[in-house]
Amino acid sequence: MKISFIIASVDRNKQLGECIRSIEKAHEYSRDIPIEILVVIQKVKQKIEIPIHYPDFTFFFYIDKIGLSVARNFAIAKSSANYFVFLDDDAAVKEDFIYVLAKKIKEYSGINAFCGRLTDISRNIPFSVLFGDGDPKKLRRWNYQYFMGSGHVLGKEVIEKIGLYDERFGVGAKYYGSEESDIFFRLKADKEQVIYLPELNFYHPVISASSDYVYKYSYGFGAVLVKNCINDKAYFFVYCFIFLGRTVKVFIRILQKLILKGMYEEKDKKYHYSSVLRGMFKGLNDFVVKEFLSPKTAKAQGSIS
Repeated sequence: MKISFIIASVDRNKQLGECIRSIEKAHEYSRDIPIEILVVIQKVKQKIEIPIHYPDFTFFFYIDKIGLSVARNFAIAKSSANYFVFLDDDAAVKEDFIYVLAKKIKEYSGINAFCGRLTDISRNIPFSVLFGDGDPKKLRRWNYQYFMGSGHVLGKEVIEKIGLYDERFGVGAKYYGSEESDIFFRLKADKEQVIYLPELNFYHPVISASSDYVYKYSYGFGAVLVKNCINDKAYFFVYCFIFLGRTVKVFIRILQKLILKGMYEEKDKKYHYSSVLRGMFKGLNDFVVKEFLSPKTAKAQGSIS
């Protein structure tokens, strides 16, 4: 078993250094498990200086093309490992991460997709209420929110089966964000088990998102839902349920803000309900029109995958 940590980075040198150091500490905790750290730096003119303690297995690559999924696919092709841990450049892992992951891979023999508990790195509290869940869980499609972008692990075998990240999704791509939700839904469509492991600890800061940021992520998620609704027809109603569930909840929050005001106005400043609603419907519409119905796109891609 060899584990590859894959990190895509753009202009976050300090956080990237802290991310790498957390992996190095996890290696020091479990030196008998071989690892590598693959860092893909995008859109820089010169090599950056990041302190590393293990140059034998830490590799930096520089590419001009932008996009989180592009960078991850590039690193997968360069990797010599059979398990991949995907991290954002401002994330980190717990000291026992490698030890726990190796143990769980053996325990869940034959399963090639995992996600872990995500904790706010600054306040040491769950990233969301979901991650207060202390029990392992076999995830169904409606559990997609456990499978976070900087908190999942895939085996090489399953990537070879379902394919690489869709480069239309992710930060820097046409559909901003939701590349991990697309991977998750494709895993489920291919009847792969995905296990949530609360003992597998990732750390990531909770940021205060602007309305534009929320809009772009919601735009990507709307597109991901309709893409997988088209491809995974047997579960058409599940994707419809996810979409309607989120939009109805947001619509109710908008009404509460307008009618009751008070606390809901404050919540709206944090969650930007109207941006969620606009983004999801726009993403759904644009994917149908530009990807599914467009003869030019269909001819170029052959199929929606």
